[in-house]
Amino acid sequence: TEPVSEPETDLFADADPIPEDLAIPSCLKTADGSILGTIVLPKAAAEDPVLNTAAQDLQYHLKKVLGADFPIVSRPGEGYGSIILATPDTLPAITEMFADDLAWLKDLGSKETGKWASDGFAIRQYEENIYVIGAVSKGAMNGVYDLIEDNLGVLWIRADEAKGLIYDELEEAAVAKVDYREKSPFAQRGVPGGRDRSNALMLARNKCNSSGTIPDLGMTYFGCGHTIFSLLKSSPIYDPNETEYWETDEDGNSLGPDESEQVNPWSDKVAEVIAASVIAKMQADPSVRFVFIGEEDEQHGRVVPFDTEPFEYAPGQFVQPEDRNYYSTVFHTMINKVARMVKEAVPDGWVGTFAYVMGIAPPACEIEDNVRICYAPLKEDFTVSILDMSLQDRVREAESYYHCQDIPVWAEKASSLVTWQYYLCNPHGTQFSWPVWTRMQEDFQGYMKLGIDGVTSDGFADVPTENHWMQINGVQALCSDYWEMNELLCWLFQKLLWNPYEDLPALISYFCDKVYGDASPYMQEYYRLMEQGFHGAAPDYHKSTNLKIHEAEYYKVFVYKQDIGRAVLDALEQALNAASGPIRDTIQYMRDCVKTNMSNFRSF
Repeated sequence: TEPVSEPETDLFADADPIPEDLAIPSCLKTADGSILGTIVLPKAAAEDPVLNTAAQDLQYHLKKVLGADFPIVSRPGEGYGSIILATPDTLPAITEMFADDLAWLKDLGSKETGKWASDGFAIRQYEENIYVIGAVSKGAMNGVYDLIEDNLGVLWIRADEAKGLIYDELEEAAVAKVDYREKSPFAQRGVPGGRDRSNALMLARNKCNSSGTIPDLGMTYFGCGHTIFSLLKSSPIYDPNETEYWETDEDGNSLGPDESEQVNPWSDKVAEVIAASVIAKMQADPSVRFVFIGEEDEQHGRVVPFDTEPFEYAPGQFVQPEDRNYYSTVFHTMINKVARMVKEAVPDGWVGTFAYVMGIAPPACEIEDNVRICYAPLKEDFTVSILDMSLQDRVREAESYYHCQDIPVWAEKASSLVTWQYYLCNPHGTQFSWPVWTRMQEDFQGYMKLGIDGVTSDGFADVPTENHWMQINGVQALCSDYWEMNELLCWLFQKLLWNPYEDLPALISYFCDKVYGDASPYMQEYYRLMEQGFHGAAPDYHKSTNLKIHEAEYYKVFVYKQDIGRAVLDALEQALNAASGPIRDTIQYMRDCVKTNMSNFRSF
């Protein structure tokens, strides 16, 4: 709410003149009734792909909702206002006009004070114009989508716009929500989706920034993968005849690259060869300043005799083979060696690695300050927050409850910590709605307090093609069917990444009203029942409720035994009868899945 500094000169002195025959629509106004007739993209933004996409998508949505063509020009006109998209690089005058906003947007905080993403935005009204600004272009883009959602009532819930672009056609609208600013506590936010543009566009519209690398959407890959073999073998100093790189059999004979599950982390040669590979990538391309060194997606094998001996991770300090963090200490000590060599050659170079399965326990060693840790809790239980210590008193599998101990320690050890989770990754989730949104919100709030830099969920891109399949643990299904059954969860995931303190019940009600229309009360009841059953069964369920839970087990424990099966099916039946339009097909799919699975019980 800081006052705007009056600009001393024409902000758009170098802009092209407004065409004399430009048609100005009058259906979009400010709260005080001034017409907003054009979208202004400063001339200096002509080569900015993100701002250009933001302007075009604003134009697209205004056409969808209001049926009018809003010109994109490089300066405001006379007698009407404009929506102006800008960053300090594309419109330098805003540095003075909105100095307080830009200082706030550029403040990324710290682990001690709380961390913030760089792609926040501010929306300000000055005279008859609405300014949507960011310290970076992605921030201004996020502001555009926030403006569209909050002022035009648009939702983006699926990659296929026929199913997922939710809006009402209006004769007139007002940009009434102005004079505010926002930023996320997480620098990286998203769901992997490769380079599928429709999926990435949906995520970008919900203010995510990590999917595949798509520059004009401001989307980058989260930067994690099982890469260690490829980095080793592609190194300029890799020796194909060297046996020390690899694991061994029980007698200490090298297995070579074809039979080894992982590299040999005890070997200094491995560290040197991988470091050379990383350095070569960074020196070849100055834009590359981060390279991820991820273990292969396999359990490690033997490295005889080293894996039976105490390991000295620092002078006079040892871990023992029976220690839970033994292998993790060995592996991350190797990563530290790589990080030091990289830093010496490329002072601003960073490396990343997993805390995953074998190396998930916090190591005894410290972590170099140019290492990003990606914590991947494969066997996380979903009935309570991942940081909730009470899980240790109920669930038998230690792999599920160690996370509440490990994550805070990793947050202290690592200069940068992100998580790669499995909220949207249960392969049987095409058959049941996974009501873990409360758990998700509690996780994000806890992560925010720990200073975690980013969150992604492994999962299935909502690619709107009939041949895009997922297959995990022998389960094969259409990726889009997962979203069909869990569209509320997937949307809430994106919303809570931006603001973990959103009013969750209000979000669910708003979603149901907008998406399901007349079927909203019945769908709200369906989701309420599913969450009730999930939380009701959890206190007496001693197995880990993780991404591998089968639909038969899920319906038995969390629906049938909670005596809500008939009520759940009735809610979906009522919703189906009340629904109209494309969303009816989604409700039909959900109802059919529930009916099929509940029919396995003699009575419900």
